[in-house]
Amino acid sequence: MLLAVAGAALVGGCGLFSEPGLIVHAVGEEGERDIAVVQTDGTEVPTTLAHEGDDFGPVWSPNRQNIAFLSDRDGNVELYVARADGGTVLRATNTGVAESQPTWSPEGDRLAYTSPDADGKPQIYWLRLSDLIPHRLQFRSESEVDPAWSPKGVWIAFVSLDSDGRSEGLSLRNPDGVDELRISDSPDRSPVWSPDGKKLAFVSERDGDQEIYVLDIDERGPVGSPRRLTRHPGRDFAPQWSPNGKRIVFLSDRGESFDVLTVSDRGEDLRELTRNDIPEVAVRWGRDGRIVFVSQPGGLSALFIVDPDGTQQQLTSGVPPRSQPSW
Repeated sequence: MLLAVAGAALVGGCGLFSEPGLIVHAVGEEGERDIAVVQTDGTEVPTTLAHEGDDFGPVWSPNRQNIAFLSDRDGNVELYVARADGGTVLRATNTGVAESQPTWSPEGDRLAYTSPDADGKPQIYWLRLSDLIPHRLQFRSESEVDPAWSPKGVWIAFVSLDSDGRSEGLSLRNPDGVDELRISDSPDRSPVWSPDGKKLAFVSERDGDQEIYVLDIDERGPVGSPRRLTRHPGRDFAPQWSPNGKRIVFLSDRGESFDVLTVSDRGEDLRELTRNDIPEVAVRWGRDGRIVFVSQPGGLSALFIVDPDGTQQQLTSGVPPRSQPSW
């Protein structure tokens, strides 16, 4: 009962952290990171989330009042949820293994995540914050990764793996029912829903190298065949949608290093937002139409913001290093 009360205390609310111009991220060296929040002008927002151990992988809840994150503060990497101001911290899992890849339901009352089984193979689970009871998403594949909850809450998209950990394709599963749809049988990864839930972007090696694809989806499942958006011998990966669902930002090594590019959802109007020999290692599209990414000048990770026209602004220095932004 205590867990249910704590979970209920995390759901809902409003205030400062509902402001869309706040970026949550990890700060510090791996092994001793903390969760921090910064405004888009680089001003730090005070929180009380600092804790001994390694806290990382933060993800905003839909109402932006809660943050899901991973932490080894209790001995191994578990899933936690905290009020954005740090007032309440809830341990959501207690498995003795390392959880990863948290993703929120659109109502903000549930989380899906990946957890390894006794053989070390990743499986997808989901739980409600009100009771913290883990539910296995499905039982038909060898293992699964990359859960992505649809904006309307009907589906969780995920990747099925074979016994050697290779992708067997993408599927959709209704966590509230028994419906499951296999939507590809190719080496596809990293599904990401468009804001309206009508398209799914993903990375595929079906044509020999990593490219970005988009598949249209309606309430019955996939519509037509996937559209290939990128065509380059380099690796294109880590897709994220713009707020209006018309463009996709992604990372690519087609230049001297990993750079930030965008393309329309029809595969047109490719734009290079960065072009240098400094690696960009993470990217997220913010609600105000700008893009936050992590760059490593001098080998030190810092947060940058870039407008769709390529105008850049550095938010943080590389000391201490910043990583894993969620906007």
